[in-house]
Amino acid sequence: MKQELHKTKIALNISNGKLRLKEELAITAIAAQEAAERSLKLADTRAVELRRRVEELTRQLEEAEKRESNIHKVRRICWPWQIFKLTSANVANTRVGNAKRMLPEMQALI
Repeated sequence: MKQELHKTKIALNISNGKLRLKEELAITAIAAQEAAERSLKLADTRAVELRRRVEELTRQLEEAEKRESNIHKVRRICWPWQIFKLTSANVANTRVGNAKRMLPEMQALI
């Protein structure tokens, strides 16, 4: 009986040790899960902030490109023919006279 009691006490101590180990493991797993959830929330928050920043920088870039294209835009120049009071005949004569002095590429445009 003493031996049986002794064996039972040893088995009980081993079982209690295993139970404590499992409890500690469960507590550690819960803590790790909470830490992972906090990390994910932080990552989500940072991702949202970075997404907003990228959108803002993209908007600023588009505005800058638009301003730059407006600066370098070729403007059409309208000659004030009415000021010179050229008739269509004078214009035609002028074109023929000027065509002789133009490069071939320019003459093709007339």
